[in-house]
Amino acid sequence: MQIRTRLTVQFSMLVSAILLVTFLAIYYFTYINTNEDFYVRLRSKAISTAELLLEVQEVDTELIKIIDRWNRSLIFNENILIFDEKNRLIYRNTDSLSIKVSNYWLDEIRRAGQIRYTDGDYKVVGIYYKYPFNKAVVLLGAQDLNGQAILYNLRSMLAVTFIIMTAIVTFAGWLFSRRALFPISRVMNEVEGILPQKLNTRLDTPNQNDEIGRLTITFNKLLDRIETAFRMQKTFVANVSHELKNPLTKISSQLEVSLLKERTIDEYKNTMHSVLEDIQQLSQLSNTLLELAKVSEDRRDILTEIVRVDELLWDARTSISQANRQYRIQFNLGELPEDDTWLEVTGNPTLLKTAFLNLIDNACKFSEDSTVQISLSASQEAIEVNFSDYGKGIPEKDQNLIFQPFFRGDNTASVKGYGIGLSLVDRIMKLHSGTIAIEPNEPVGTTFKLTFFRL
Repeated sequence: MQIRTRLTVQFSMLVSAILLVTFLAIYYFTYINTNEDFYVRLRSKAISTAELLLEVQEVDTELIKIIDRWNRSLIFNENILIFDEKNRLIYRNTDSLSIKVSNYWLDEIRRAGQIRYTDGDYKVVGIYYKYPFNKAVVLLGAQDLNGQAILYNLRSMLAVTFIIMTAIVTFAGWLFSRRALFPISRVMNEVEGILPQKLNTRLDTPNQNDEIGRLTITFNKLLDRIETAFRMQKTFVANVSHELKNPLTKISSQLEVSLLKERTIDEYKNTMHSVLEDIQQLSQLSNTLLELAKVSEDRRDILTEIVRVDELLWDARTSISQANRQYRIQFNLGELPEDDTWLEVTGNPTLLKTAFLNLIDNACKFSEDSTVQISLSASQEAIEVNFSDYGKGIPEKDQNLIFQPFFRGDNTASVKGYGIGLSLVDRIMKLHSGTIAIEPNEPVGTTFKLTFFRL
């Protein structure tokens, strides 16, 4: 069911329920007031009849009947009965009685002084009337035809009004829901018109303070992220293609040249060594891409071990020193905390070691003397690790781009690499709820600061 239909149905049901309760209350109170008014008139008529018959000597039963015939007072088919103390009938206004009388009711009237009850379609009032030197029981029963007609007309009017009002409310609700949902329909139409070729299109936001405006702003922010993701994806694919194309072209060229004519064994060996080097570069590139693809912020299930950061740094230093003996790795540990737990983080040691290796390798590659300075400090709130090099530094315009895959600054063209290492480090730090920041050194070089926060 569409939202517009649901809103119309809910709005109609709500208003109809309010109308129904209101109309029922109107009918109920009208019914109570009509009955009360009729009983009051019955009582008044019963008292006046008793006064005339029992207290005015000049009035007899025949005269009372004549007065009753000429003075109905909207009391129809009335039956008036008057009994003395011995339950003997003193007066009756008609020969055909429509109400039942028993000694029980007469005794009840004497005991209570006044009662009222219904007998079929008749409403009956009983009064214990006291006059000088005697007492009598007066019963007056009649049909409230006028009240019934009023209630019938009221019921019909309320029923017709309810149906008409429900129809009007339903129609108004349909129009109202259409008007209320028009901005959403406009947003939907605009979103449907945004194609992958038009990701720079943004939705109009006439009013930023209402819910539709905030929804539109949310859509625009989502489009910003999607556009950025598409742009990064295109850049990533282009860079991967470029990085793969160079070694593949080189391999293909060397093999084609080797096949043009017979070569000596040494020439073939040189060609094979060169091809093998290119293949190793491709293997390294593919492994790095696989590591980059595996590391994401939703893989926190792999953070299962308690890792000592200082021990992991020593391990990384040993590994990279064995592979590159010209690298000089210097530690500045300062004052280590007395509590060893301040040096521990919950994480994945393999990924953290990969991050440290990348930063050490980068610092040594870009330092003129292949030196990296590593400092470590820890507190109860966080652990900080700094990797400082003495190279050319990173231009300010490139500092926001170096964590994108395959990005390489203009001043790194002479250094071998793919531009993936820092992107991998950034993802590993985010996975460990940490941060990586860039700080320029004075007078030359760059410092990468890793911060591990305690959760």
